[in-house]
Amino acid sequence: MIRIILVIACSAFAFSLFAQEAPTVKIKRENKEIYRKQDSIYNWRIHQSRLDGRYIPKDLNDCFRELDKLMDEDTQAEFMAFSDEEVDSKTHRTLGKWIEVNWSLVEGSRLSSYFNKMRVPHYDYMIGIIIQSYHRKLHGRDIKLKEQVLRFRAIWAKKQEEEAKKMLENGESK
Repeated sequence: MIRIILVIACSAFAFSLFAQEAPTVKIKRENKEIYRKQDSIYNWRIHQSRLDGRYIPKDLNDCFRELDKLMDEDTQAEFMAFSDEEVDSKTHRTLGKWIEVNWSLVEGSRLSSYFNKMRVPHYDYMIGIIIQSYHRKLHGRDIKLKEQVLRFRAIWAKKQEEEAKKMLENGESK
């Protein structure tokens, strides 16, 4: 009698283990399929010269040509009137938002891929580099692209470090 109870208990325990594992595997497979689809869409997007009917610049110089077409003389003069230090903060929510949406920096485009290859870690930094570089180009100055990229990488690294520190502190207090 004890053997029968032990066999039934072990069987029930074994079945419960397998019953828990199957849905997890299924979910993981579904997630992999979702990621695979997202990757294929992203890979398609970064090779397109047009997305949603809009031209996507391929690099920074192409951005400059497109911004030259976009801005009339008065707008360019207003843009140039900002100092180098304030141009991004003064135009990030207007021109920067236009760049983000129309050049698909968040969803992925050949322009975001260009910046990703330089290891620019966030689309807001891509926008900052475009704005700062265009401003410097209009003033006939060196855009110092490498310096900008390194500065934004350092800012990103510091933010990541601070977030990790906060997470550790919150984890210790619980």
